Amino acid sequence: MTDLSRKFLVVSDDTEECVSAAVFAGLRAKAVHAGLVILRCAKTPALGGWIGLDKDISQDALDAARLKARQHADHVETRTGVMAELVISEDDPLDAIRKLVEADPAIKSLVLAVGSGRWGPGPLVSRLGKGRPLSVRPIAVTVIPGGLSDRQVDEMGGLAG
Repeated sequence: MTDLSRKFLVVSDDTEECVSAAVFAGLRAKAVHAGLVILRCAKTPALGGWIGLDKDISQDALDAARLKARQHADHVETRTGVMAELVISEDDPLDAIRKLVEADPAIKSLVLAVGSGRWGPGPLVSRLGKGRPLSVRPIAVTVIPGGLSDRQVDEMGGLAG
């Protein structure tokens, strides 16, 4: 049974690392009988003055974000058996996290993955490294290393030996 008074939050993006973070969050949610929220931010460019075109482009971006979040959620469910709640936002990830954490007191933990490529750890992890909070209220933050194998994610999440 899932305890909806406790949820893990993970950000869905286009990095390989986010899949590891999502699976880890799913494993932890399963282990403690908590919920899982997958947040996906849609990039919706404003063209200004082209209202009809803006709406079409925004809708396309939201649809694409919903599809990618659903793919991540399906992957997590296949690996962990945990069905995630999807949240699609048009805000940038930091604002979306703040709003979601403020709106849902059940979110107790944010799971992020560190980028392993030349772009560095990623903007959210970098913000944490500078000592700046990601949310309006205190929540636990778990940072997963990039480049993990499925087995390593399972071990860290508590599934394997």
